[in-house]
Amino acid sequence: MLDYLNQIDTNLFVFLNGLHLDFLDPIMLFLSYNKAFMGVIFIAALIHAVIKFKKKAISIFILALIAFGLSDSISSRVFKPNLKRLRPCHQEELKEKVYLANKKCWGGKYGFVSSHASNSFAIAVFFLLVMKSPIYWLMILHASLVSYSRVYLAKHFPGDIFFGAILGTIIAFICYAIFKKLTTDRVVDSLK
Repeated sequence: MLDYLNQIDTNLFVFLNGLHLDFLDPIMLFLSYNKAFMGVIFIAALIHAVIKFKKKAISIFILALIAFGLSDSISSRVFKPNLKRLRPCHQEELKEKVYLANKKCWGGKYGFVSSHASNSFAIAVFFLLVMKSPIYWLMILHASLVSYSRVYLAKHFPGDIFFGAILGTIIAFICYAIFKKLTTDRVVDSLK
């Protein structure tokens, strides 16, 4: 069964990775590797949180950092070294089938689960839940584009992305539950 799912994932990867266009290469590289842009999005969300929530913004900031830290640690220190699924660009049988926009296979050797997907979705879903504003669907769109860029650049299989996004989303919901618990009227009243 696992071999069958792996074959489906590989076929889907080859199809999606093959949908490249030269003008998209710099866009996908930007989405995948420009951490400053993600930082600007994070800071803008925090400024909005300060305006909307005042004192509660400290909890939002701390929990957003926890969501990111957990997501990054679990994806790269638990899943990748223990499951040891090679990235597509490191698999010999795919060398002739993959498109590498930058002609390099950057990143670690293993790819399951995608830290980019996990981290992006942890932050995006957390802010969407906390802020309850449709504008935060743009963060979900950004997380989705970052995730797709990883397949486009042959760094991950679609399954790596899917389970990374699931991991990040679960962590976001846990951090949101903690936020709700911390910001009940009883706790907020004690802060006044």
